[in-house]
Amino acid sequence: MRSFKKYLCIVLSALMSMSALCGCGAEEPEEEERFSLSMSLCARLDSLDPAMNTDPRAESVFYALYENLMRVEEDDEGNFTVVPGIAKEYRTVENADGTVDYVFTLRSSARWSDGSRVRARDFAYAWRRLADPTVGSPNCDLLSMVQGYQTVRETGDLTQLGVKADGDTTFRVTLAAPCAFFIREICTAVATMPLPSDKMRSDPDVISTSSTLCDGAYQVGVWAREEYIQLRRNSSYYERRSVEPDVLRFLFSAGEEQAQQLYDSKTLDLAVVLPAGTEGEAYLPLRSTVCVLYNHMSDVFSNARVRRAFDLSLDRTAIAAAAGAGTVPAAGLVPPGILGVSAEAEEDFRGAGAALCDVDEEGYSMRCLAAEHELRNGGYWGGVGFPSVQCIYVAGEETRRAAAATTSIWNERLKVAISTEGLTRAEFDRRIAAGEYDVAIDTLQARFGDALEFLAPFAGTDGSNVLHYVSKPFDLLIGVASGSRDPAARTAFLHDAEALLLDDTALSPLYFRAEAYRLRDGLTGLQHDQRGNLFFTGVSRADSVE
Repeated sequence: MRSFKKYLCIVLSALMSMSALCGCGAEEPEEEERFSLSMSLCARLDSLDPAMNTDPRAESVFYALYENLMRVEEDDEGNFTVVPGIAKEYRTVENADGTVDYVFTLRSSARWSDGSRVRARDFAYAWRRLADPTVGSPNCDLLSMVQGYQTVRETGDLTQLGVKADGDTTFRVTLAAPCAFFIREICTAVATMPLPSDKMRSDPDVISTSSTLCDGAYQVGVWAREEYIQLRRNSSYYERRSVEPDVLRFLFSAGEEQAQQLYDSKTLDLAVVLPAGTEGEAYLPLRSTVCVLYNHMSDVFSNARVRRAFDLSLDRTAIAAAAGAGTVPAAGLVPPGILGVSAEAEEDFRGAGAALCDVDEEGYSMRCLAAEHELRNGGYWGGVGFPSVQCIYVAGEETRRAAAATTSIWNERLKVAISTEGLTRAEFDRRIAAGEYDVAIDTLQARFGDALEFLAPFAGTDGSNVLHYVSKPFDLLIGVASGSRDPAARTAFLHDAEALLLDDTALSPLYFRAEAYRLRDGLTGLQHDQRGNLFFTGVSRADSVE
């Protein structure tokens, strides 16, 4: 408690000094009139380079600083719509060779935070840099559908990427084949946001300093690397009059319990990093699935009947409830929020597909009987002779609860001895990659809304297939889907691939994740997208906030 009080004093002092240090533009209100939001969302930021970000929670900060070609808005009914961003409009051209051109017309009013114009070459530069193998962006394959991407990755010749600036206001992208999620996912992503090309060429390191130029609603005010980043309104933003908060203060997370205490002490207006099980005012969809991973190379789980027994005995409803509020029992591997056939139809892949996992409570007792039968036919009558096995997971309150509930069910229903071990993310990843595990619980998520992102890692025998799952039919379906130019056929192949993966009990989906957040009473207008990113420009306050 003493250490927390010391931490709280430091935080309060930092927040007071941030107000004094915040730079003031010509249009900024006086200090006493400023509307500030303080929040805890993510861990420490070491860079403001959109291409290099790997922290999903930090994306909300990037969306405050930068704006992409398109953006996502949430309507009053909770539906998500893609609307114009820096691009005021676009058109598509289907070419005779099967490629597709997207031609974006940029707003003439779009400006960087120094007042200079956002030009088409800024997008071309950013996209080429994202694909450049020498840059080493972990998000480079977001451009895998762009014509020439593979050539760039193999040769380093950036001129081969199918992007082009036609003058200041026209940005042209050529796709190798139709892509249903290109506009909704790629053109709204953090990694594909524009960069000030002229500034970057003269000073490449500016992207990691507080002097970086931004084209979004906010720009950097104060950046204390270990503690917080404070943003102030960008007076050059083309929609600056619709931006409500003057200052955004992101306190880098000190842990779930401390975030909760900082919110309770009214240091924070918004807390997202909350203890597992915390009831929030609302929940953010995370488009991620918590799964049981079976090592198919292990002596125990190479047995398909054993895997089937473990899967049948799972009470997904109870496990989801134990993990925390807002979670939903998994009906398949691919979570809701992933596009199906086409962006125009807004068809959800999960909603269009069949429920592939058993979640109904009524049939659970019969499934447990079937699980006992499978385990017996797998060579373990009543669990007799089954070796002691350890289930590993990444240490955290939610994962601890999920692992405890899952292993308790297995031990009770199958009469086996499964213990748990929480590991650091680094050690967990090392053991999974080395195949040094029998069974594990992990969260699978995609950087953009394509079902292939969830399924492709389990095809083939390379290092990404941590299950060591071998299925020629599955590999064939993934290969055909990857090369298909027909969105409807591609979606059908992916549905078949998901069904086959789960029929083979290659892994067991447990629940779809969501994250509770708390917003201070009296504040309204907070929006989020289908990925769980938060948008603050519309947040407003009542005359008095508790």
